[in-house]
Amino acid sequence: MMEKNLTRREFLVGTGSFAAGAAVGAVLGGGVFGLLDVQAAETVAPPAPWKYVKLDPEVVRKKGWEMYWQGGCMKGAAGAIITELQEKVGFPYTMLPLEVFRYGSAGIGGWGTICGAANGAAYAMGLVLPNADISTLVSELLGWYSETALPTYKHDAYAKYPTTVQSVAGNPLCHTSVSKWCDASGLREDSDERKDRCAKITGDSAARAVELLNAYFDKTFAPVYKISAETESCRACHVTRMSDTLTKMECAPCHPNAHKK
Repeated sequence: MMEKNLTRREFLVGTGSFAAGAAVGAVLGGGVFGLLDVQAAETVAPPAPWKYVKLDPEVVRKKGWEMYWQGGCMKGAAGAIITELQEKVGFPYTMLPLEVFRYGSAGIGGWGTICGAANGAAYAMGLVLPNADISTLVSELLGWYSETALPTYKHDAYAKYPTTVQSVAGNPLCHTSVSKWCDASGLREDSDERKDRCAKITGDSAARAVELLNAYFDKTFAPVYKISAETESCRACHVTRMSDTLTKMECAPCHPNAHKK
């Protein structure tokens, strides 16, 4: 028997679906095949930046605290922002599997490098910002994280331990942030209070990212973070002249005796 290539019309008639297909086509323009084209398109993520709508920082703050307990600091910060955009924008945010962000907990797999809360918030920012502005906005987030006494007290209505002792990390590293807080609070890293503290910072970081994004898209954003004069002096040699390092972090916390005899 010879095989026959069916047209779209023949296919629909042959399956008893022509009338239904015509009705759908009248409504959707492209008919059944147009609908399939739309469905297929929503299985491939478009290139960033993606659509952003203004979010409520306090809704995101609380959600970040809640999601910390479901998968750690990076999942909590990224997830708090992304799930809000999933609800308000939909595709392509609905394609993102939030479980992937679990790797960032405790400074990426327990290595104490960049704090997962800052990392997750920065990831969400990268989804919606053009390349030319990512560095400026993320630098503002990390500068805020480094210089601000955290956690804030905006979680006290629902957190397990209200009025948590605050500390200033000095840089965005998990190791430094946690160690300085343990020193300030007198509590251990493995304490429930420390975990609640990090849950709060997760929410705070997500909320700060949203505040920055809202201002950016409102065209009211103005950077305020400035590298200290001491660190700029170090950068003049090590970044510009010698070109043997790459950083915006403050130098003194880790190198207090550099160049001192």
